[in-house]
Amino acid sequence: MRRSLLVSIMMLIFLIEGTWMNWLIPVDWQSRILVSPHLVLIVILFIGIYWNRHYGLFFGLGFGLLHDVVFYGPMIGTFCLGYGLVGYMAGLMPFRNERNILTTLFIVAAGIFGFEWLIYGIYRLMNVIHTPPDWSFLRHIFPSIVTNLLLALVFYIPLRKLMERVRAPQRVKEQE
Repeated sequence: MRRSLLVSIMMLIFLIEGTWMNWLIPVDWQSRILVSPHLVLIVILFIGIYWNRHYGLFFGLGFGLLHDVVFYGPMIGTFCLGYGLVGYMAGLMPFRNERNILTTLFIVAAGIFGFEWLIYGIYRLMNVIHTPPDWSFLRHIFPSIVTNLLLALVFYIPLRKLMERVRAPQRVKEQE
């Protein structure tokens, strides 16, 4: 029951990411830099951090495939691979058990950095894009990391409480 609440919330976040987030980015920025807000990826990273790597992988694969089918057309499976891999890696971080704001934001920044470079590498390898790495880093990857870190900072408390609320009944079952 509680996991279905999380899936419903993630579907709402998916809709918000696809509709409203492009309006929130200033028009001046859109002509000089490319910013990709990844709200769903932030939630997947929180799932990997606060639950475990398997849930991060499964949510990443599911919502990544949904992203591939709905939004991104050059190739099917890149976001599925990226979201799943990053969600799994967030669950493997050795210091994720500390669960404070600094370690969480560090894991989110590392996850978004890894995701953006993975997508860039796959698209560059398959000749979908032809931009040099330094241009992509300065005009797309770095601004996306900063924007997503700010979004993760804004949503840190609500997401942390949601992860603890959804996870709480399972801990009682494990102790019995």
